[in-house]
Amino acid sequence: MNNKKRILSVYIILWITVLSVFNPIYVQATGVSGDDLVIALDPGHGGEEDGANYYGIQEKDLNLKLAKMVQKKLLEYQGVNVILTREVDEDVTLWERANRASKEGADILLSMHFNASVSHKSNGASVYISTGEFYKEKLMQLGDNLLGEFEFIGLSNAGMFARVTQMNGRRSDGSFDDYYGVLRHSYNHGIPAMIIEHCYMDSEVDKDYFNADEGLELLAQADANAIAAYYGLCKPNEVAQEAKHATVFGATTKAIERNYYEAPRLKSIFLKEYDGKTPGMATYEVEIEDGVGVSTIYLVYKNVVDGSTFTIYLNLEKSLHSGVHEVIAYFPSNLSIGECDLSYVGVYNEVGLDAGYNRYGGQMIGYGMCDWLNSFYYNGEADLNIMEKTNISPIKTDYIIDNIRKQMVYKRMPFVQPKVFGR
Repeated sequence: MNNKKRILSVYIILWITVLSVFNPIYVQATGVSGDDLVIALDPGHGGEEDGANYYGIQEKDLNLKLAKMVQKKLLEYQGVNVILTREVDEDVTLWERANRASKEGADILLSMHFNASVSHKSNGASVYISTGEFYKEKLMQLGDNLLGEFEFIGLSNAGMFARVTQMNGRRSDGSFDDYYGVLRHSYNHGIPAMIIEHCYMDSEVDKDYFNADEGLELLAQADANAIAAYYGLCKPNEVAQEAKHATVFGATTKAIERNYYEAPRLKSIFLKEYDGKTPGMATYEVEIEDGVGVSTIYLVYKNVVDGSTFTIYLNLEKSLHSGVHEVIAYFPSNLSIGECDLSYVGVYNEVGLDAGYNRYGGQMIGYGMCDWLNSFYYNGEADLNIMEKTNISPIKTDYIIDNIRKQMVYKRMPFVQPKVFGR
């Protein structure tokens, strides 16, 4: 190599070094650095899955529009790359969303959603995090930042929640899977994940946040601010974003109104009497601990012969407060004959906070809000044996003979289903 080439090579190396020191974004913007933070924004729903639909707006479109706005804002920061799990209106499975994020080397997946309630009386923003212990603390911190930003722009803080599977699914480390599919698949891909429910599309209170570009701009900025603050991101020649913190950690609209934030606790469950018929009737004894009153208890059974599952709701005439209670459940017709094991118990209280109990190793292990609640000894005390299919049900007999029982049955049926996310 002659002297001119040596001098030129040294000059180029020195110039790149100077640019890297005094203008780090130069290297990152040209794609030279492989150390960028990678954020995967997951616009929920898409294709044939519309999500919520109010005021002539489909949630799937809203999710995509907001995700693109957040992506644009985050790309103004140094050292970050932002990808979308879908960029058009297409069907994408929950597994594929996590897989796409994984292929891009995502450090986190944030699933963008808008909420809706059965009662149409809820409002505010909430986040759902993975129950996995490995990421939980980090996700709780980011969730705190997000809820703090949402509070700052005027939204109600509807809380931070986590929910385990109700089918006893397990991770490789033996812990229970997440209930929400996008969180479950992300965790199994080695990616922390969160569902962000920005506000309620069926709420007049929240309408201005999604029904106009000005409102979406507020939401997008809140998302970007929280993410930037959590990761310490900086724009060129600016200091890092200061984090905002939530005033309420786990809540619902009713919880805030009543200033009560504790999830219910189930302490025992016992099947006292069952006629073995379908349709049929059973009596259960439950012991609970709750300060506002439990409004819903449902049981998920699995037939040990054919693997079929079914859900039974305990018939609560009034909310149950702390103590031991005897309650009735009515069994639908045409259940499969055979032994059925209780695999999951769901419990909701009057302010809408819930806990889920999975059966494992002689225990029912409870999980509610963002932390483990409790466990209690369980060795099949509420398992049952369906022995006979009948045409005339005890329910029908009681309906004819006992007018009070008739009113109770029809007052409580159909039961309000717990919110289920297709995510």
